[in-house]
Amino acid sequence: MTVLNLRIKIGPAFALLIAMLALPAYAEGPAAAAISGVVRDAKGAPQVGALVELLGPNLAVLANAFTDDHGRYTLQTIVPGTYNLKASGSFFLPTLRQNIRVAADSKMVVNLTLDTLYEAFRWLPAKPRQVDEPQDDWAWTLRLSANRPLLRMLEDGPLVVVSDGDGSTPALKARVTIRGGASQFGDGGLHHDFEMERSNGDGQQLILRADLSQAESASLNTVVGYAKQLGPGRTMRTVAAFEDRPDIEGGVRDQGLQAVVLRSSETMDLLPDVISAEFGNEIEAIHLGDNQFANHPFAGVSVHAGDNTVSYHMSTSPGAQHADEIDRAETLAPALTEQNGKLLLEDGLHQEISYERHKGRVTWRMTAYQDHINHPVVSGGGTLSLADWNSGNLLYDPNTDLLKATGQNFFSNGVLAEIRDHIGDDTWLSLAYAMGDALTMESLSGPVTLEEGIGSLHPRRASMVTASINGKSKHAGTQWRASYRWQPTDTVTPVDSFNNQLSDPYLSFYLRQPIRCHILPYRVEALIDVRNLLAQGYRPFVTQDGSTLYFAQAERSIQGGLSFSF
Repeated sequence: MTVLNLRIKIGPAFALLIAMLALPAYAEGPAAAAISGVVRDAKGAPQVGALVELLGPNLAVLANAFTDDHGRYTLQTIVPGTYNLKASGSFFLPTLRQNIRVAADSKMVVNLTLDTLYEAFRWLPAKPRQVDEPQDDWAWTLRLSANRPLLRMLEDGPLVVVSDGDGSTPALKARVTIRGGASQFGDGGLHHDFEMERSNGDGQQLILRADLSQAESASLNTVVGYAKQLGPGRTMRTVAAFEDRPDIEGGVRDQGLQAVVLRSSETMDLLPDVISAEFGNEIEAIHLGDNQFANHPFAGVSVHAGDNTVSYHMSTSPGAQHADEIDRAETLAPALTEQNGKLLLEDGLHQEISYERHKGRVTWRMTAYQDHINHPVVSGGGTLSLADWNSGNLLYDPNTDLLKATGQNFFSNGVLAEIRDHIGDDTWLSLAYAMGDALTMESLSGPVTLEEGIGSLHPRRASMVTASINGKSKHAGTQWRASYRWQPTDTVTPVDSFNNQLSDPYLSFYLRQPIRCHILPYRVEALIDVRNLLAQGYRPFVTQDGSTLYFAQAERSIQGGLSFSF
């Protein structure tokens, strides 16, 4: 009898415990929540009769609903917790939204998009970022692809599309950098850089960059960029930049450079997975005593056949080359010089035909190009005399003692061979060889004037070899790049000068190292950027007043600083 009584007392307790453990997430209760939304296809059309399933952490189905004739669905009486939401329909890939956190008494709106397999692959970027580019520069390609669906396999087998956001909660990133050192022309002093990126799940991105430098006078450089997916295979980008460099000096004591640069571009698939095209334009307005206006269009078309790609590309300015690069900071500064007191911009006509092949981890590319280059910019340095300042044939930056002069126009044709190898999970190797024309400076004996030194510049045939290796440490988070680009030291302009994908001249390296600091609520990184470390390629000469000047393909530049990401 005692045993019987014990069973009577314990039985309900066990039953209650078992009921609590077995209680489904989808149940009625005072703290229950609801999820609703609309299921559409990639073109925005509502999908009738699509199946929407509420999944638990183990992907078990807890509840489901079908969309009505407006594509709407509702899942009610959901217990607070973390769930997954899956939508599927005929002729579409299923879409999975992960880690949806449902609060008590909340009414969430989660809109879902169904893509076909064809559309999912078309969202991937057509032109990947070059492996030897600095990885700290947020490129349009990475930003756009980061917000598009990715393909993966679920535990139960079906291929699904994973989307991280629906556009209701825009992603916001911000970074502040403090840097300084021996910099390049127009980039001296201590710099305070600010970058902000806002991304929506519907393919819209907004970037804002501001660079305030403090030398003898405060300089300002601001960039605003906007990108939007116009539809499958179509992307529009727009960039506006303003630069104010009050210390830059021209002839006859003209001082203070202001420049406005407007760029726009569009990429599109003319024939999906076969033919893609891009086109864009750059407008520049510059003031430095004189005013200069310029218009620089560019365009290209690529034909894809499996692992092979044949491309044609044309451009009229070294800065504006490709649609997904129009916001790169190093290309936005005008390639500006002065001659006889008149401002001149480096431009011309660059045309190239290339063949590219991917095989495993290796990519190789052969390019034949032809250039007509007008007003090529030649870099130099040294202390100028009063006569040199008033000659009207150069621009001078007193903060870095660097100058820009104009070389003679010239024609060049040549070839470029490149190979890139993914030699490890996070390490890439790149080699390139180019042949073409570059401006060279003859050795001058005895005192000469600056004009005579510039007048000795002339084009000649030259070769160029580049090698770079870069990577990222998974555990330490270190980003690094080391490169060497060699060509004859008497040349003062690069071979294939319209190609801004090649490594920096001579020996250069870049390092970005996270600093573990648990006290701070944001990520801190130390960075160092060294270019032409050995100061190679300088062509010095002595002017008639005893001043020593030089021309060089690239000045030595050393920068370091700290970056704070939020």
